[in-house]
Amino acid sequence: MRPSNEEGGQKAMSASRGLSVGGTMPAFSERARENPLLDFVDSCLRGVGQVCFMNNPVTGLAILVAMVIGEPWLGFAGAVGLATSTAVALALGMDRGAIRAGLFGFNGVLVGAGLSLFLQPDWDLLVLVWIVLGAGLSTILHTALANVFGVWRIPPLTLAFNFMTLMFLVGALNFANGRVGGLIAPSDAQVTRGSVSNTLRSAADTAAANNLEGVVNAVLRGISQLFFANSVIAGIVIILGIAVCSRIAAIFALVGSAAGMLTGLAVGANGVAIYNGLWGFNSFDAALAIGGVFFVLSWRSGVLAVACAVLAALIFGALASMFTPWGLPALTLPFCFATFAFLLLKGSTDKLIPVEPADITTPEEHLARARTQQDASRVAVTA
Repeated sequence: MRPSNEEGGQKAMSASRGLSVGGTMPAFSERARENPLLDFVDSCLRGVGQVCFMNNPVTGLAILVAMVIGEPWLGFAGAVGLATSTAVALALGMDRGAIRAGLFGFNGVLVGAGLSLFLQPDWDLLVLVWIVLGAGLSTILHTALANVFGVWRIPPLTLAFNFMTLMFLVGALNFANGRVGGLIAPSDAQVTRGSVSNTLRSAADTAAANNLEGVVNAVLRGISQLFFANSVIAGIVIILGIAVCSRIAAIFALVGSAAGMLTGLAVGANGVAIYNGLWGFNSFDAALAIGGVFFVLSWRSGVLAVACAVLAALIFGALASMFTPWGLPALTLPFCFATFAFLLLKGSTDKLIPVEPADITTPEEHLARARTQQDASRVAVTA
C-alpha cells in the first residue's frame, strides 16, 4: 500500500537476512527470484499482506486461507483479482522492486473480494470477467494516484480499490448485466433523530450489552471484515498471520478494531453492524498504519494510532449514512481519509519520527533503526 522503487524495494529486502518467516523475509524473496513462477507467487502473497502493510508471503497466505474460511468463493475471487493486478503490472513493465514487494497486488485482491460479495451469483463467469477487468484497471489507477500523491510523499493507500469497486457497483445499478446482489439495496435516506433501532438478533445482543463474548466476536470480525469475511475464525487466522511479520502490528490491529467497536457503541450505532465487525475494520488498518508503520512507534504515535482509529470509525458512520440512498458500502474510504489526515502531520512536529514510504519494513525494524540513529547522534555529540 506504499509506493516504492527498485532502491526502496532493495532496502526493505536487505533489512534482515536468513530464512526466518518473520519480518519481510528478504532471503526468501531473493531465493524466489531464481524461479519465475515462485517469484510471481511470492509477489502475489506479499500483495495480500500489503493490505495491512505486511510485506510477508506467510502473512499473505494466512489471509488468503482466512478468506477461504469465510467463503470459498470469496477466497477464489480475491486470488483471481490478486493475480490479475500483479500480472498487469508485470506486463506494463512496472518497477520490479515494487511488484516484488506486493505493491500492485493489494488493490486487486480487494477488488476481487469486494465484487464477489456484492455481485451475484457466486461462481459466475460474468462476475469473474468484471473482477478481472476491475482488478487490472486498479493497477493503472493506483500507479496514477501514486504519482499524484507522491507530491506529498504519502501513498494513495487503497483509493484505487475504492474507486474501481464503487464505479462498478454504481454502474451496475443501471446495467442489465450488473447483477448486483441483495447487499446493494438503494433506499430513501432517513433521519431518525438518534432513534436508531436496537432490535438485534440474539447473537448480536451480546455486543450491545458489552458482554465479553460479544466484544471479542466484534473485534475479531472487525479484523476479518477488512477482507470481506465475516468470521471469528478468519479473524484469528489473520491476526496470527500479521503476527508472523510483526507482533507490534498485530497488537495495533486488535487495538484499532476494538477502538472502532467501542466508538460504535459510544455513539449508539446499530448493534448488528457493531457485532459483525463493520465498525472495526477501517479502524484496525488505520491504527496499524499510524502505530509503527508510517511513524516510528512511541507513546505519542501510539496515542495518535488510537485517535486515527476513532476518526476512521466516525467517518465510517457518516459515509454509511450518506451512501444509504444508493445502498452502497463505505468500503475502506474511512480508513483512507482518516489515515491521510494523520500522515499529513509529517514535518509539522519534531515529536514524531516519520518513516518514508520507500523505507518501510516492519514496526520493529523502524524502532531498531531509530535507536541506532539516536545512538550514533549521541556518539557524534560527545565526540
